[in-house]
Amino acid sequence: MNAKALAVAIAVVCCPRAAVSRPLAVRMLPLPPHATIDPLGLRSMMSVSSDGTIAATVTVGGFHSRAGLWDRGGRFTLATVSGSIAGFDQSGALLVNADRPRRLDGTHAQPIDLSSCESFPHASIGPAVAGVLSNGALIATMRSPAMVNLDDISGQNAPVVLHLRSRQCLNMGNGIALGTAGLYTAGYTAYIANVPAPSNVVSSSERFVAMRWNERSREPLGPGVALAINASGSATGSDVLPGAAYGVAPHARFWRGDGSVVELAPNDTLSVGYAIDDRKRVAGTLEDAHQRHYAFLWDGSTLRRLDDAVNAPGWRFECAYAFAPNGGVVGIGTYRGTAEAFEIDGL
Repeated sequence: MNAKALAVAIAVVCCPRAAVSRPLAVRMLPLPPHATIDPLGLRSMMSVSSDGTIAATVTVGGFHSRAGLWDRGGRFTLATVSGSIAGFDQSGALLVNADRPRRLDGTHAQPIDLSSCESFPHASIGPAVAGVLSNGALIATMRSPAMVNLDDISGQNAPVVLHLRSRQCLNMGNGIALGTAGLYTAGYTAYIANVPAPSNVVSSSERFVAMRWNERSREPLGPGVALAINASGSATGSDVLPGAAYGVAPHARFWRGDGSVVELAPNDTLSVGYAIDDRKRVAGTLEDAHQRHYAFLWDGSTLRRLDDAVNAPGWRFECAYAFAPNGGVVGIGTYRGTAEAFEIDGL
């Protein structure tokens, strides 16, 4: 080995390169005035279609939820439909949970026909769509009635997950479905006194069991709430429902395909996994002791704040909500103190 090569080898062994943030491409997704996206949603607040269109549940004026979309050029449109997004279907149309679920294709909002599911359960306030499986089946939750008797421990008013295909509606058991990928559905079942709980009741004694459905087969994953899943059956979420009113802080979890669980950020005050890709990377948010939110990316061995991984002056990334087809992430943060959504490529 010559002297130059020897010097390089010694430098690599003795003086490893310090970890530095990479100059990744950050694209601003502008929000209209007085609008933002909640950095701690009950479910993922953003979604990306296969062609790169980005959708979000946007809060306008501090309380009004509307569906918003950015096209591939970054132009934003606030949809006329009030409600929250549930993701895109196979045709690229956006599924929106409003007073009744709708399919938004361009500027046209078409009600989704769930009439064959209306009997689950009796007097339900109506369905909420979770997504579409790769075989075309629509997955929805028929929610509890608006009024329930809190002394009733029969479980008859608990929500039911439904599988709708070719106008045939099948009951997949008690629970709430929140996301789909491939033939899998992610969600949870809540229990009070070991009985499935109504979906409009929050109790300090509520217990959550993460659920995975493999097409119509119900597969409990253990304690927790599964918010997102990939096509191989790996899921992410948290140990309790994010934003629960009784003040218990959630902590992010990753469930492998075999159901074993990994705690992603056990030392942080709060954390939630909102998205998982085919590489089994997890994106989400964590909160420090000062109640500041930070978007994170977990790659199977390392959890990194996006603020540390990306050199982007002026930005603070608060929550990563979804993966883009090119492997990037989208989320909400602030740019020079103003709420703006973002897309980061090259992660």
